Amino acid sequence: MSYNNIGALLVHELVEIQAQIASQNIAVKYKEHELTYGELNQKADLFANYLKSTGVNQDDVVALSMKRSFEVIIAMLAILKCGAAYLPIDDRAPLAITLKNLSEASVKHIVSTGDCSGLLEDDRQAIEFKDYNQIPDVEQTQLAVITSRVNKHEARCYVMFTSGSTGEPKGVQIPHRAVVRLVKDTNYIKIKVSDTIFQFAPLSFDASTFEIWGALCSGATLALYSGVILDPKLFYREIKDNKVTILWLTAALFHLIATRYINVLSTVNVVLAGGDVLYPKMINKLLETYPEITVINGYGPTENTTFTCCHRMTHANRPNSVVPIGKAITGTEVFILDGHLKPVDEGDVGELVVAGLGVSLGYLNNKSDSFFENSSIAGGLLYKTGDLVKRNVDGDIEFVGRKDNQVKIRGYRVSLEAIQNSLLEVEHVDEAVVLLEQHDTGEQLLIAFLKIAKQSDLTARDIKQYLTTKIADYMIPEMIEFCSELPITKNGKIDKKSLKK
Repeated sequence: MSYNNIGALLVHELVEIQAQIASQNIAVKYKEHELTYGELNQKADLFANYLKSTGVNQDDVVALSMKRSFEVIIAMLAILKCGAAYLPIDDRAPLAITLKNLSEASVKHIVSTGDCSGLLEDDRQAIEFKDYNQIPDVEQTQLAVITSRVNKHEARCYVMFTSGSTGEPKGVQIPHRAVVRLVKDTNYIKIKVSDTIFQFAPLSFDASTFEIWGALCSGATLALYSGVILDPKLFYREIKDNKVTILWLTAALFHLIATRYINVLSTVNVVLAGGDVLYPKMINKLLETYPEITVINGYGPTENTTFTCCHRMTHANRPNSVVPIGKAITGTEVFILDGHLKPVDEGDVGELVVAGLGVSLGYLNNKSDSFFENSSIAGGLLYKTGDLVKRNVDGDIEFVGRKDNQVKIRGYRVSLEAIQNSLLEVEHVDEAVVLLEQHDTGEQLLIAFLKIAKQSDLTARDIKQYLTTKIADYMIPEMIEFCSELPITKNGKIDKKSLKK
């Protein structure tokens, strides 16, 4: 195994290197307990052998019906050691959708810490894994099986289902090379052995890819959040007790914490945020409160493995009116193209198309037009993100909006994000979401949902008056609703379905 050829290594091999060179370093923390790299690798080897004995084979997809725990981290690593891929089950999804996803991925084995009998159809098998100290013994003849390695960088590492803009779940197949490109020798962050990364994202959300493998492939410590949902007191205590230095948050959670619980971030060195548009005023508030913190705006679809572009911000280079998504991370190429796949003029808006090591293997059993090959643009598979962007004078990419988030109002095509950005320029408006609703009369109405600063006497009339100086009259929302808090989904994004109710 070459230690100098990181790009050719698989995810679990990077963890094995850490077990060899620093076996006593702490790999994972959970509540008051710890696992060293040596212990983690040993337990994963044992469980991998057990998985093999139950019939798990190379290139299988093994589902995980588990909560945050030592067991789920061991199981993930063990599945990779078998040459298989893992699929985290979203326990909040309707049963019918979960069953459809499992069938789509041809899942034959589900590793679970509890009863998963409702997920067992046909010849699907449950593998119980409740205690990492009680991994079943297997016969000696099985032990040699683990020595056979997947030697292809294109081998699947995991499968995650994303609904994207259509609402229909699609299984994204992420290869090892894409995860390695995300966390090793990259230009947006340097993860040190002394770092501790907090594992807070749901396992079925691709931010967990950065959290888990960013830590374990770099020799850092992974601290698992022991709660299920955000409990500010528990969140703060665990960040402080575990001396967390790197934290990933969705944009909505970042805004919430910056507004109400900013002291939570007092010991953190790097905050990564993404999943939606970041508000400059919230970032500036954090950087003014804690000037030593670095904030990274991380942009990227699941189809390009968590991050495509990143933009670093410090107290010295705070954002103004727009937070850029930045520049491509190492191993990634980005292109801003028109509808004919030709480059747009400098500064013009176009669709962001990506290429490079982060691009997935496509969707399970679904040949989408979003994935395509075009040697005149770049080699290998390319992915059309559906996001409209432009490049600013500094060479950074700015997010303009979704192609599918443009609506027609009175014959004009309008970007909802453009209206939201104008609302956020209003003094005392902290958060804004704009939705298109159909009135009983059949007329299409723009409705703005706003969270404003406490003790502000801002009125809907004031806001509309301000907007008349900034945007066209047909872009001004007919209705403005004030909310004490904008609802957040369990994935940490604004819950637009709740707002519609």
